Amino acid sequence: MRLEEIVEKLHVEFVILNNEHGLLHYRCPKAANRLFRLATSSDDDPRLKPIDEMQIPRMKTPVKKISVEEAERLALEAFSRIAHDEERLGRFLAISGLQIQSIRSAAAMPGFLAGILDYVAADEPLLIALAVELETKPERIMEAHRTLSPSEFD
Repeated sequence: MRLEEIVEKLHVEFVILNNEHGLLHYRCPKAANRLFRLATSSDDDPRLKPIDEMQIPRMKTPVKKISVEEAERLALEAFSRIAHDEERLGRFLAISGLQIQSIRSAAAMPGFLAGILDYVAADEPLLIALAVELETKPERIMEAHRTLSPSEFD
C-alpha cells in the first residue's frame, strides 16, 4: 500500500516540513531516521551533527537564595495584598477552605505562610500582579516559595 493510499484511507493530512525557515535538517543515509544539522567546527569546516547532540546555549543566571525571614516577610506582604482585595480574598478562601473567622488561628500554624506562597505560585496572573504591587520580580516571590516550601530535589 502506498503512502498516498494510507493518507486517503485514514483521512489524515500529510504534512511535509520543508527548510523554508532555515531549520537546516538533513537526513543522513547511513543513520536510520536521524535528523542532522549543518554545524561548523573550529576550523570552519562544515560538518553534519546529530540534532540530539547539539548543545543549546543557556543563560546562566545565579539563583540568589533568600533568608527565611525575608521569605516570611514577602509571604505576609502578599497575604496583606490578597486580604485587602475582596475578589482575591474570596478566591483564596474558596480554594483554601478557610473561613474569615478562622484566618487568625490558621495564621498561627507553622505552614500558613508557605501555603500563602503555594497559592500565589499556582496562580501566575496573581503572582505577576503581586510582584508589580510589591515592586519585586516574580522570581523573587518564587524563591521565597522555594525557601518556605523546599522541594525534595533541592
